[in-house]
Amino acid sequence: MFGKDEFERWIKSSHSIFELFEGRYDVYPLSVLWVKEWFDSGSFTVSEEHLNRISLLIKNFDYKVFDVKGKLKEKIDQELKSFIETSFHIGKNENIGFAVAPYLFTWNFQRFKEYFKKRVDFNIEVYFKSLSDFLKKKIEKFRDFRNKRLIFDDIAEEDVKGIFQEINSELREIGIRNNEPIGTVKLLHVFAPYSFPLIDNDIAKAIGGLLYSKWQSLTSNSYLKWMNALKSWLQNYVEVIEKLEKEYNSSILKLVDEGLYMMCTVKQRRRVIGLGIKVK
Repeated sequence: MFGKDEFERWIKSSHSIFELFEGRYDVYPLSVLWVKEWFDSGSFTVSEEHLNRISLLIKNFDYKVFDVKGKLKEKIDQELKSFIETSFHIGKNENIGFAVAPYLFTWNFQRFKEYFKKRVDFNIEVYFKSLSDFLKKKIEKFRDFRNKRLIFDDIAEEDVKGIFQEINSELREIGIRNNEPIGTVKLLHVFAPYSFPLIDNDIAKAIGGLLYSKWQSLTSNSYLKWMNALKSWLQNYVEVIEKLEKEYNSSILKLVDEGLYMMCTVKQRRRVIGLGIKVK
């Protein structure tokens, strides 16, 4: 296990590499900002800078990584651009579904790819409007979790199970009737970044234990095991966590996820070509 100094170096080095390769196109910070504004005032503000960031994300989104090409790529790309153009304008916006849309779409694209493949009537705008209606009804539940921190507060296990299952059920309903553990976790986290940790299938598989099964997707019970395991592990580094969170203006749960993502999810060999080394 890492000592405190090693943990701090791991977080800092992972964050630097993540920002170098992912951060310039990442809309996660936008969604976190917009969700906070929505909780504070019932709306969020879209600026020209925000629109430029989203435009840059779409321009550089690599469909090949997800084996999406040909007509499917054209269909998804066209609908995504149309959704952004019609739904995002400079000024106030009250649709909380739209606040999380670019983040959820890009960081859970494997699932959205399946929506387009399996539902000829799938429409991004309709999907996120439906999600917004659901999220508005859960605002007080989310607010309770926003006031908690995983590393310091007790885990209200029944409450976590309840909101996990409610979100999963909603995503099943507006999606393709499959369980949606990854989308559920990403929504939990963006609404309460200091309470709910992120995880994906590759990270769960690497950690092992009861988190991963080839026969079953992540459940509320296995997510609770992840919350408890991560809470216990992070207790070893409390002295440096607040310093890191202040330095990067980010929750330790997100910073840890960046480190695990770079170790478990990304195939680093892909990144070599982007360095621009040319042998003639």
